[in-house]
Amino acid sequence: MGTGSWRSRPWLLWALLAVPAAATIAGAGTYAGALGPQDPPKPGRADLVGRYEDGEGGVVTLRADGTAEVRGIEYDLYDDGSGVGKRCEDDAATWFLEETRPRRHNAVNVFNDCGFFQPWDVDGSPSDPRIVYYAGDPAPDTRRVLTRR
Repeated sequence: MGTGSWRSRPWLLWALLAVPAAATIAGAGTYAGALGPQDPPKPGRADLVGRYEDGEGGVVTLRADGTAEVRGIEYDLYDDGSGVGKRCEDDAATWFLEETRPRRHNAVNVFNDCGFFQPWDVDGSPSDPRIVYYAGDPAPDTRRVLTRR
């Protein structure tokens, strides 16, 4: 046994094992919300019920029973993101909230005769929720913000 052997320094082995174990526990604790900074409260399903407008003629009404109404929401004319301009008008839509953890936005999923809209980001607070969607390719000029009225 040489003087450089780990057996002569058992604390070194324990230290090497403790570092990955501590990192794993910290990561799990942060994900579960027990450690680290807490996320600000996000709007939940009940907070989202109401009528929203985007200021450009788009109106979405989300009801507590999971039904929705969509009026004037712009969306992409083509699947490749090359043309914004078609407007959806549909009374018979449905919606649900997709909750994500940690530190990510929840998303609203809307299905109707116009098709499935990409999940819309939920932003704001429980008392002042906003829904953000893109009318075409995710680019700044196609970003729309629906605010509750």
